[in-house]
Amino acid sequence: MHNLISTRVTQFAYFDQLLGGPAWKGRKVLDFGGNIGTFLVGAGDRVDHDDYWCIDLNREVIERGRQSYPRAHFVHYDRYSSQYNPNGISYLPIPDCGFKFDIIVAFSVFTHTHQSEMFELVKQLRGMLSPAGVLAFTFTDANYDRSLSDPELPAGSDVRKMLERNGVKNTSRDIDQIVQRAREARWCLLIDEELHLEPGDEFSHRSAAVSPTRAIARTIRWTTWPRFFRTRKFTHR
Repeated sequence: MHNLISTRVTQFAYFDQLLGGPAWKGRKVLDFGGNIGTFLVGAGDRVDHDDYWCIDLNREVIERGRQSYPRAHFVHYDRYSSQYNPNGISYLPIPDCGFKFDIIVAFSVFTHTHQSEMFELVKQLRGMLSPAGVLAFTFTDANYDRSLSDPELPAGSDVRKMLERNGVKNTSRDIDQIVQRAREARWCLLIDEELHLEPGDEFSHRSAAVSPTRAIARTIRWTTWPRFFRTRKFTHR
């Protein structure tokens, strides 16, 4: 069974660097898809727990977060996901928390969704920002090699790394060809060891064609250009 509990604690450091060290204290922060709230571990005392909201699809992680961080706010988003909430409701809008957020972050969320879902959800998240708010999220870029910015990391794109990690069906030559096709595409899905270039909604959680029991949905990753990444004027420390 897939482990739903995340132990990652580097989210805050990632977004703090990406946004140029904003003044987090006193800002209302939404961690979209924040799991059990380990964002707060990395944040330390730079984020007030009273000003932190976490929205996640899985009820189990929401309950765990409430227990671990009783002053923070955890909201269950009962939307369908074959991986994280197979009994959820398709097309369900993001819950309204009653006010606008100064910072919205989403770490490793849209790397598990179809492009059409990403566009839909990002539009909703942008509507939840305060006038001077900022939205930041991660995505996979088939042309990006992390070792160029951090030589201690292994060379190669994330697409290559995922193919080599699975490494059952494809030969080294196959992987080279798949990586090149991914680099040339506007966006793509990598499901297990199969590459799908700009597919329709057949792999989308929005589509009835996606069965909650299909194992391939567990390994969906997508890559596209950051056309929706947006920052606004913000006070830095």
